[in-house]
Amino acid sequence: MNDLDLIVIGGGPAGYVAALRAAQLGKKVALIEENKLGGVCSNWGCIPTKALLKTAELLETCRKADFFGIEISGLKFDYAKVIARSRQSANRMSAGVEYLLKSRGVRWIKARAKIGKNKQIKVFYPDEKTEELGSPYILICTGCRPKTIPSIKVDGKMILTSREALESTRLPKKIIIVGGGAIGIEFAYFYKCMGSDVVVVEMTPTILPGTDSEISMALHKSLTKKGITLLNSTSVEKCWVIKDKLHVRLKGAVNDSIESDAMLIAIGVAAQPNEILEAGLDLKTINGFIAVDNRYQTSIEGVYAAGDVIGPPLLAHAAFREGWEAVECMFLGKKSTRPHFVPSCVYCQPQVAMVGITEEEAKKENIPYKSAKYPYNANGKAVASGEIDGFVKLIVSSLDGEILGAHIIGQDASELIGEFSLAKTLESTALELHLAIHPHPTLSEMIGEVALQVEGIGLHL
Repeated sequence: MNDLDLIVIGGGPAGYVAALRAAQLGKKVALIEENKLGGVCSNWGCIPTKALLKTAELLETCRKADFFGIEISGLKFDYAKVIARSRQSANRMSAGVEYLLKSRGVRWIKARAKIGKNKQIKVFYPDEKTEELGSPYILICTGCRPKTIPSIKVDGKMILTSREALESTRLPKKIIIVGGGAIGIEFAYFYKCMGSDVVVVEMTPTILPGTDSEISMALHKSLTKKGITLLNSTSVEKCWVIKDKLHVRLKGAVNDSIESDAMLIAIGVAAQPNEILEAGLDLKTINGFIAVDNRYQTSIEGVYAAGDVIGPPLLAHAAFREGWEAVECMFLGKKSTRPHFVPSCVYCQPQVAMVGITEEEAKKENIPYKSAKYPYNANGKAVASGEIDGFVKLIVSSLDGEILGAHIIGQDASELIGEFSLAKTLESTALELHLAIHPHPTLSEMIGEVALQVEGIGLHL
């Protein structure tokens, strides 16, 4: 099968979107993926974790039902069913990707692939058969895998990564989560809502490193109030098992040993760029990620890469765009706009969402700016819904009102941040955000209100 226009290696967000876009352009495409389609996002990340977090949010709401005048007694849950629903959500999304590829005429090859000399692709099927494919263009979209701690072996029972946590039907009474980034914080919230005693160990001074400091501090306060123990500037030195209990020695701000039933390692992800190359081939990398030019082409002519494998922001929605752009660079001669104003969300409660620069970054780069905040407790919908904790923060240029960054903590923050992304894409100013009439009562009104606030003409605060 050497009449292909494009071979995509990897069926995650970047890979399957690239395959679909190429098919739209009339190209003959094969996509090689040995696991379920949809990548980590659909199967072991975005989708199944959000299913778990929805259950957690519902439990938390039920526990404060009295606030709404509702009496609930004997509240219980079936943890195995909670996990099963999460897996069902993942399977449904993966099946949806398979349908899309099939309906657009993309051939899915369920196998492993290695790139050989002269851009020949060697395909290794599960039944040990092999096949060689050729194509003018190859697109690598192999994503990333969870990082682990070299001295600590993941056993899938007591020591987990996010993948094992998404399958395990054993709810630990106490769990230590190593890593206070988005993945660690989401699991911390989930396990706490399910009744576990949760300790988060983060080596940096704040949770959600790189987040605007006011947002990070507000989330720290909220999670602590929920009963989650947050240990910053602390790391895990070693761990051992005694009588079915995990003992963990910490170092840093906290020098102590703590006991737990399980430990979840959530310290980020890493690419494995060389595992798809046959011996003798080499791709240029930067910090462990495949290096690409402004057309997504790697150091090997005709071999392109997109998605997490080429580095930050390591987000599915950025990978969607990169996969699309890579194909347009190949077949339409375009150049990359490599997404740089990419929103990021954390789906604990309260939610956190951000896009653009933080106030700390503006100061560090000596950018003339002004900022303002608008609190949830000044918004009618938030008050009516009983969700008054949080705020919207806007950072704009003090020279021309250009939007530089937006940061939200509070209910449905992930649903609000997209308007700031759109405004930035359209090069709107803060005042133009206000000119868009937002329906009342909605949380979206806070976007217009904070725009007025940053210009010093706020009305409702």
